[in-house]
Amino acid sequence: MTISVVSILLLCGLAAGLLAGLLGIGGGLVIVPVLSWLLIAQGAPVDIAVPMAVATSLASMLLTSASAIFSHHRLGGMDLDCIRKLGIAVAIGAIAGAVAASAVSGQSLARFFGVVACLIGLRMLLAIKPPVTPLDPRPRGWWLAGPVIGAVSAMVGIGGGSFNVPYLARNGYSMAHAVAIASACGYPIALAGSVTFLVLGWGRVDWPGSFGWWYGPGVLIIGLGGIITAPVGARLAHRLPASILRRVFGIFLVLVGLRMLI
Repeated sequence: MTISVVSILLLCGLAAGLLAGLLGIGGGLVIVPVLSWLLIAQGAPVDIAVPMAVATSLASMLLTSASAIFSHHRLGGMDLDCIRKLGIAVAIGAIAGAVAASAVSGQSLARFFGVVACLIGLRMLLAIKPPVTPLDPRPRGWWLAGPVIGAVSAMVGIGGGSFNVPYLARNGYSMAHAVAIASACGYPIALAGSVTFLVLGWGRVDWPGSFGWWYGPGVLIIGLGGIITAPVGARLAHRLPASILRRVFGIFLVLVGLRMLI
């Protein structure tokens, strides 16, 4: 661990937390490409660097997402029945996604991340908002949507908000409630996915600072950075032109996605 490595990890965590609070997107969309690049620059093969970056992103969310969940709970935006059902479903999917991510090659995982990042980036760039359907708010088809959302999210190292919010909006929840519930459901994705990565990689991954597929320094430093800036991003969200910021970050995600595809 050099000062430059610590600095990159801290800046990554600060940026991920800020963007997560400001735009409501998962910090993994920043963490995974940055950490993949950092590990490869240190000499790690792609088959270790990419899945380790995904696992580390999920594990760092265990630190950063707790404060966001607490804030949403205080504001009264939680539907506990929905969270219980959808949370169990996404957790099951996250386990399956982590198993799949551990089994495929690092190059294939990078390409899958690239496709998902490009799709999310295009959605942000075009400012496509999920329509709020005038239905009685309840999680219809949670037993099917949850595992799919959890699996895809765990494979790319994100909390699933980019998928859960549109799903909830189409099932009658207001945007405020959809964001709050999606925030809470991100925790079981992070927990189930990261623990599965930890168990599957234990004794299999040989890299300095690794705990299974986790990159220990990254989990700690990125997580602490996110804790610092996530509340700042949430406050800035009420003052800055979010529509412009979303388009700028959408361009960034498309470029990052194309780079990961290559």
